[in-house]
Amino acid sequence: MLKKDQKSTIYYYIIIFLRIVGGTVFIPSGLLKIQGKRFSYFCPEMYSGTFFNELHQTGFYWNFLGFCQLLTAFLLFSQRYTVLAALMFFSICTNIFIFTLSVGLIDKSIIMIFMMSIASLLILWDWKNIKLLFGRTPVESVIEDHKKIPVSFQITGTILFIVVIIFFLLADTYY
Repeated sequence: MLKKDQKSTIYYYIIIFLRIVGGTVFIPSGLLKIQGKRFSYFCPEMYSGTFFNELHQTGFYWNFLGFCQLLTAFLLFSQRYTVLAALMFFSICTNIFIFTLSVGLIDKSIIMIFMMSIASLLILWDWKNIKLLFGRTPVESVIEDHKKIPVSFQITGTILFIVVIIFFLLADTYY
């Protein structure tokens, strides 16, 4: 879909930046959930407060949600599995966006519109590869595109992911 734009270096770096921004947003909430901490303290009388409280009380499921967010963040940072990362990021963002709309969290919905925009751009960027899931793209062209990702970007992304995780763990002031 963005075939002409993919050849342009500036668009390529913008997409990498958006992947890192999207991944960074998932790290604090994922870390909190893996550690078993509450994500947010809402008034218990609010529907969303009750929902988050019950979700937190599930224990393992709460940790699983955090793991999924951290896995998605890692995939976004690594630049290696960009199609899987884009699909996971889009699905998690869609779920959060629908939840914020359904319980009337207008301020969070505005943030999620931004996140959904990033997710949509990532899906559009990888659309050629996503079509492979539906049998619409020759496998050879996808393999050639995959080989074009420099190893240095993959290593740099993985190191950056580790640095951001360490930063949030040491700061311990997220949310």
